[in-house]
Amino acid sequence: MQIQSFLAGVPYVVIGFRDDAGRLVRTERLRTKDITHRVKMKNYWQGGVCLAFADEVLCWLYGTVKENEDYILQFASPFTRLELLQAQSCPDEITSHVKQL
Repeated sequence: MQIQSFLAGVPYVVIGFRDDAGRLVRTERLRTKDITHRVKMKNYWQGGVCLAFADEVLCWLYGTVKENEDYILQFASPFTRLELLQAQSCPDEITSHVKQL
């Protein structure tokens, strides 16, 4: 996400942080150009691992999702695998969170 946002000229991104139960506990708006420094400073994640994971997920989604349908992508407990669920509509949590941005 950071590479694509940087190349596209997106100045800010919103990053979500989860608790151990997988619930979104806070979001933070970061300047795209500051993410690399912050990640290295706090040792949040390794870039190569994140890119490889994102590639696998995006390729899987590309071959799975259908146009004009809503889905929920979630980590299944105990948060060792991803699940893609078809939804009737966008979940209220996401809709209300987007409105706050």
